Amino acid sequence: MRIPLSWLNDLLADRATGAPRPLGAETVREILTRVGLEVESLEYSAPGLETVVVGQIVAVEPHPNADKLRVCQTDIGEASPIQIVTGAANVQLNDKIPVALVGSNLPGDKKIEAAKLRGVESFGMYCSLAELGLPAGEDGVLVLPADTPIGSPIAAAMKLGELVVDIAVTANRPDQLSAEGVARELAVARPDLTLKLQAPRPAEATITAGAVKLGSFDSEGCPVYLGLNLAGVKVGPSPEWLVKRLDACGMRAINNVVDVSNYVMLLTGQPTHAFDQAKIKGAEIRVRRATEGETLKTLDGVERKLVPTDLVIADAERALVVAGVMGGLDAEVDANTKDLFLECAYFEPSGVRRTGRRLGLATESSYRFERGVDPLGAERAMGLFRDLLLDVAGGDVTGSIQTYRKGGFPALKSFGFRLDAIERLLGMSVPNQDVERIIRALGFEMSRHTDGVFELNSYDVTAPGWRWHDVSREVDLVEEVARHWGYDRIPTVLPAPVERPEQPALTLLERRARAIAIGLGLSEVMTKSLTTAEAEQLAGVRAAQHVHLADPLKEMAVLRTSLLPSLLEVLRYNRYQGLSRLGVFEVGRTYHPLQAAGAPAGADQHSARGSEAEEKLWLGGAIMGSVWEGLWLPEHTPEPLAADFFYAKGVVEAVFDRLEVEGELTFRQAEALPGLHPGRAAEILLAGEVVGQLGEVHPQVVKDYDLPPNQPAAAWLLDLSALAHHLTRKHRYSTFSRQPAMLRDLAVVVPESLTAADAIATIHETGGELLERVTMFDRFAGGQLPQGMVSLGFSLVYRSPERTLTAGDVEPVHQRIVDQLQARFGATLRA
Repeated sequence: MRIPLSWLNDLLADRATGAPRPLGAETVREILTRVGLEVESLEYSAPGLETVVVGQIVAVEPHPNADKLRVCQTDIGEASPIQIVTGAANVQLNDKIPVALVGSNLPGDKKIEAAKLRGVESFGMYCSLAELGLPAGEDGVLVLPADTPIGSPIAAAMKLGELVVDIAVTANRPDQLSAEGVARELAVARPDLTLKLQAPRPAEATITAGAVKLGSFDSEGCPVYLGLNLAGVKVGPSPEWLVKRLDACGMRAINNVVDVSNYVMLLTGQPTHAFDQAKIKGAEIRVRRATEGETLKTLDGVERKLVPTDLVIADAERALVVAGVMGGLDAEVDANTKDLFLECAYFEPSGVRRTGRRLGLATESSYRFERGVDPLGAERAMGLFRDLLLDVAGGDVTGSIQTYRKGGFPALKSFGFRLDAIERLLGMSVPNQDVERIIRALGFEMSRHTDGVFELNSYDVTAPGWRWHDVSREVDLVEEVARHWGYDRIPTVLPAPVERPEQPALTLLERRARAIAIGLGLSEVMTKSLTTAEAEQLAGVRAAQHVHLADPLKEMAVLRTSLLPSLLEVLRYNRYQGLSRLGVFEVGRTYHPLQAAGAPAGADQHSARGSEAEEKLWLGGAIMGSVWEGLWLPEHTPEPLAADFFYAKGVVEAVFDRLEVEGELTFRQAEALPGLHPGRAAEILLAGEVVGQLGEVHPQVVKDYDLPPNQPAAAWLLDLSALAHHLTRKHRYSTFSRQPAMLRDLAVVVPESLTAADAIATIHETGGELLERVTMFDRFAGGQLPQGMVSLGFSLVYRSPERTLTAGDVEPVHQRIVDQLQARFGATLRA
């Protein structure tokens, strides 16, 4: 929004005396910025000088065909200099001068075009004072001071014409699309100033013949419409003051009728329109929706095809205007117009926006209508439109203002406002008298609540029409007070410490499990909870009962009872995409119906309507392919690790190592776990309670899911709902011992039926306090070993927290371990 500073100052006056109190440019910039309006620029604007810039002569050569002409290369701040042929004798190399570029239309209607002077091309002209429209001084081209910035507009460099404030207006502040709206903000911010609003003059009809009447109306699209007839107007050029003011605002003067309409729009924010009465068929104006296939040639000369959702202003036969967007040529005011029909209306914003976007039209009028104009301001705008037209175009008023207003529109927007809301929301107090002054100066009406005896510190507030679109609640009004009292006055106060509520154990466990799995290099997946019983059976999961949907889709009939089918489906999909190595995890829920009262054991619950279902939260994971595949490895690297039982077990142990749950982790061999390989699967126990399962995927399931046939795939499932009971909220730390460790390896031959877990438990039990850690590093069968026997290799770490151990300390303990293994399991030392 471009507004001349002089116009803003015309709308301000001293509050005490009513005398003019002009504000300086920097004061205006500071005030508007402080109250939240972005000032994009303060610049000088002079008619006809928009394309005249400061240039510097960087090269001068004689003209080859004319003694009095010279060929100059001129730097205007662009990538390369431009060539200008000049006959001015007073300019020299390095001089800075005004340069009128090609396309300029200088004061006096002097147009600048590319030309050839005696065979040499010239792309502009150096300007004198007279050519800039200024009083003539010395003869010749104007030479500017040496410090004048190259490429800057001459109006800014010489401070010519009007000083214009350019404001970036946000979509929620349509009231700022007017000179009065911006001046109001200045007046509120300066208590010593008041806003001067021009009131329409009282007017009565002078003649009554030939008036256009209002017809039918589309009340949804146009709830307010005003019309007025003028007779005997004289269409012609506008007065100079009006032309200059519009030009400073960035609008081109056309004729006095159109210019007055634009002026009133820029002043009040309310668009208006004028029709040639003689072109209105049937002497009647209607507001309706366009008919199917209807067309209208708009003022830009383009034939527009309308649709039935478009709102139009029409006469008895055809559409004349695309309502709120652009007028049509059929009723355009021209030099032959004698009688006018004036229009001022409120159009529903979303309809204007929709039509403008569809037609690809954006005008100053539509820009305002689609953001919402003042629904109460049409009468005043029409009065100002009428008065100014009578002043600059003459004529007589025919009849009074005709008004259509939809019943009940507009409804007053009132709400309660409490003074203590300011301190509660802003953290600062504002004196009551300042609060009232700011709110009333912004145009809001206030009436204080009372209890019948005493006045209370709360009000009924009614918003003015120009703020209906963004102020409708108490908090909106608090923001208005904050803007004008000063955001910089809001104190910096640290908030009071808030005690965080303790997170539920399952929520905390879920977050920990997800972070641990990601840290182990697994990719998180999210799969559907809805599946079919057949899909679960394909993965070896055969649930006795399911929770069925009442009205299912074909492939989403039941809620899943295991994460395993979903994880295997992810492995299959990624294998089809060319990935042979993949590790994934999911934190998800399974659903298990509880036995309904009176139902026989094992009965399938076909719907959850008559029974309840139990939800369990799981951490599930699956991996396929070589663990080292695709990695850059040393030349003598051992065979790649396969995604087998032991790898899955290592992942589960790593999860528990970081999960911070209480209890001893153990594994128990299992023969019949759903979807897992018998003999290569185990139950996971914590403190003796089964909390999950792990193992290699059953070969038949591998085949059914078309996973790599020659490589194992492994999976694991941890019941987080069960683990939640073991969660500790205390982080466990242990200090590092300053004493050195003593290492011993132990290889024993034991029966094949002995599990490594039993052997390790015995070693820990016998080793006592000196034994810090036991790790199994080898299992060997065959060779020279007897049939049914295997060799287990263990690495033992001995350490004392208080002293350095000697061989005499460790040997007795180590021997007791060997003896105990022999006594319990018949173990013998392997040579």
